[in-house]
Amino acid sequence: MRRHCTKLALFSILLVTFVFVCWNIFLSYDTTILPVLQENVNAHGNVLLNNFAARHDDTITSSIQRAQQNPISISLFIRMSTKREHLKVRFYCNMLKTVVLFWPPSLGKMVIVLDQESEGDHRFGAQLSNQTREHFSSYIFDVRYEPLPRDGTILDFPGQRKVPGYNRQLWSSFFIDLYTNDDIIAWLDTDSPFLLPVTMPTIMTNGKVRILGSTCTKDLVWVKSWAAITEKAIGFPMVADFMTYFPVYIYRDTFTRCREHILKRFNTDNFEEAFKKFYHTGTGYISPVCVIISYAWYFEKDRYNWNIQICGDLNTYNNRLPSGHKIQPEHVKDVLTQPQTAYHGPLNAGDFYAKAIPITFCLSQAAAGRKSAMCEKHPSSEINYLLNLFKADMHSIRKNNPHPCTGNFTKSCLDILERHIEKIGGEIKTNSRRLEWEDFEKVDTLARVAGVTCPAHPV
Repeated sequence: MRRHCTKLALFSILLVTFVFVCWNIFLSYDTTILPVLQENVNAHGNVLLNNFAARHDDTITSSIQRAQQNPISISLFIRMSTKREHLKVRFYCNMLKTVVLFWPPSLGKMVIVLDQESEGDHRFGAQLSNQTREHFSSYIFDVRYEPLPRDGTILDFPGQRKVPGYNRQLWSSFFIDLYTNDDIIAWLDTDSPFLLPVTMPTIMTNGKVRILGSTCTKDLVWVKSWAAITEKAIGFPMVADFMTYFPVYIYRDTFTRCREHILKRFNTDNFEEAFKKFYHTGTGYISPVCVIISYAWYFEKDRYNWNIQICGDLNTYNNRLPSGHKIQPEHVKDVLTQPQTAYHGPLNAGDFYAKAIPITFCLSQAAAGRKSAMCEKHPSSEINYLLNLFKADMHSIRKNNPHPCTGNFTKSCLDILERHIEKIGGEIKTNSRRLEWEDFEKVDTLARVAGVTCPAHPV
């Protein structure tokens, strides 16, 4: 009997100790995780309510993987909806074709965020997952779904300049950080194909993420509108037009901190309320890219490597910026230190920039010591065409803008291109990078299965 009581007492002590430890663990989570959960419940409906447990597990796994592998992790991100049929065309014919050609899976996964309430989006997501798993198994395509804002007037309101579907993508841009745990987000637009193999030097310089911008478009009507809304959102002037290139590389936590800054500025814990106060103002258009990068200029400048093109006098332009936040000469680049790797426009045979795709492919194959029948018509001298990739603004509609690689800059630009291509060729030789035209063409077949016909591409 005494022995039985001793065992019972020992069991009771162990049980109390176990409960005490669990309670302290719970309190620890309560002080670190629950505030984040609460903020995003307030700000973004039920996104994290639906995905919180999975995302927390992903965070632990991702942290371990990052510690074991590469200290910098990247997500290639795109937000779209199949409700607009042309976005499916853009995804397959612009994005997927050039991602599997020029974005190596070693750089990071691709995150595609679709509409949660759309059956068509779920069918598209399932089909895409099956296709990429079967045909591009070395890549990770992470399909996510975003719910509608709880307040329907967020997207549909009097005086709006854009349709609700477009407004939804603008709204979603402030929550990109919720869909990945990677360090850097490579933010793509749906009409931004790659045209050059992506490498880490094109993403980061001296350990800092590169930001490109231009003041040359400041007098355009929509850019003036972006500037007005940016200042309403963050309380500081828009620094430059940052919608001149893609992908835009931004640290994931910059999105989080920008959102927190906006909430604090409007004295609310509800981002829907704040969004209305800076977007539903009759001011016009908004560029979330310009809002978030302008925030980074004022609050995280030292984390980024700034490359800003100035049109006109720098001192005059700086008059619009507050003291302590002027653009300095070291932020101004006459010529980019790395070529751009994508452009803003359609991928078809006649596009000015799209013609660079077979050129960069063939130059890379030659650097790897390979011969391809399609490359017989692309001699090495065509590298001069790639000087256009040093433009600050890569919109096809402004294709006639002259490139800056003239005079004394020509040789330095060509040297940069040659080193880039030699690096790609070396990676192909060692099988650390796959660069096969058949992958590019394979997507045409996948697109047709999805009911999409891609336009003829340049060869």
